[in-house]
Amino acid sequence: IAKEKRLLFEIKEGLQELGCRVIEGRNSVSVVSFVIDGVHPHDIAEILSEDNICVRAGHHCAQPLHASLGIPASARVSLGIYNDPEDVKKLLLGLQKVKSIFRING
Repeated sequence: IAKEKRLLFEIKEGLQELGCRVIEGRNSVSVVSFVIDGVHPHDIAEILSEDNICVRAGHHCAQPLHASLGIPASARVSLGIYNDPEDVKKLLLGLQKVKSIFRING
């Protein structure tokens, strides 16, 4: 679990540096949801999938939460024992690509 917590911290930090909005619960260990304002989460997932980066997009069984946050959906990345810092780097580079495609600064 310590490894996943470290990687999750790196992801959250990287998402915030990219200007993504992180949506997190109190006890998140290996999952983080996020949005990029101006990009639908399904577009995020599709673009990342082109580089073999897998994330989920949708309500994640939390539609009332999404409605209360005023967002149509979110993207969600999950970590497992097989993930490493290179995977985090690849994810963040992929998200830079998403922002570039949609011409989002910050």
